[in-house]
Amino acid sequence: MRTTVVGSWPPDARYAAELARYHRGQLDSGSAEKLLTDVASAAIAQQRVCGVDEITGGETSADSFILHFPHLLSGIAPSENTAAWDGRDTFRITGPIGAPDGLGIARAFARERSIDPDLQKVTIPGPSEITTMLEPREAARAAWPTVIELIRAEMHALIEIGARDIQLDVPQIAMGLADGGWDTALAVETIMAIFDGVRAVRRSLHLCYGDFGARTWARNRSLRPILPTLRHLTGNIDRVVIELSLAEQWADRHLLCDLDERLEIAAGLVDVKSPRIQTVDELAFMTEDLLGVLTPRQLLLCPSCGFGRRWVRLAVDKTTVMVECAQRF
Repeated sequence: MRTTVVGSWPPDARYAAELARYHRGQLDSGSAEKLLTDVASAAIAQQRVCGVDEITGGETSADSFILHFPHLLSGIAPSENTAAWDGRDTFRITGPIGAPDGLGIARAFARERSIDPDLQKVTIPGPSEITTMLEPREAARAAWPTVIELIRAEMHALIEIGARDIQLDVPQIAMGLADGGWDTALAVETIMAIFDGVRAVRRSLHLCYGDFGARTWARNRSLRPILPTLRHLTGNIDRVVIELSLAEQWADRHLLCDLDERLEIAAGLVDVKSPRIQTVDELAFMTEDLLGVLTPRQLLLCPSCGFGRRWVRLAVDKTTVMVECAQRF
């Protein structure tokens, strides 16, 4: 049984203070590059020790998943809402949105590939996530077609430097499908536009119901709302990475058999939101159950979300148990 991670990995605690300075723009370029190399090296080494088949660079240069993106965009300026996002501000659109130096993901991936040349998987957020801190939301929504082009350009840069699995992270689409605000047609249109023309890589899609302070924000936690989108995306994505750690999701697991057998399912059985370490037997029982629904070729094991907002010991322990479970199959 193959294993993967969703994307983010917690930075080692000894780097916390310097990372905070980096995100405030207080480090010179040389100091910043050394720091980011050290943090990524630690994250990659920790994942390798766990024995995961497919790792990432850990998203360690990101500020809590998406909060750094405004600093990479042109055509925006800080708003008067300076207390938002723990003092990071919100932003207003002042002109055409651009990313003069890219979205930073290809730059980070190149750094991480220099650490581990076998690294192939990389993650990238969607347009709703990248514009989360832009106000008003109507203006941010109007900018999505431009942001989609920025994402596509970043994907092509990633392919050029060796990415072979590009995972689109769109929790806001999943939460919107569950609770309202997104419908299937808009979700399919958006995802297909992002992956249009992206070839020679695995096209992966991560759908989850949020992780805010180890809490799920979606009120409707069933798998049902996201399944029509996945059915309509047949042939346009190769893998979906989903949570299955919530009770309501797990109760719907039988519905996965309705998906096309060509679609790989990375099943998030490892509960990232709980501090409790599940046992190998618990995960093996769930895996055996899923093998009654999915073929062995379709199924991978993974955490329910990224570990980036947890701590290293928890990430290592949970991931090690997941790998031990996979080795039984």
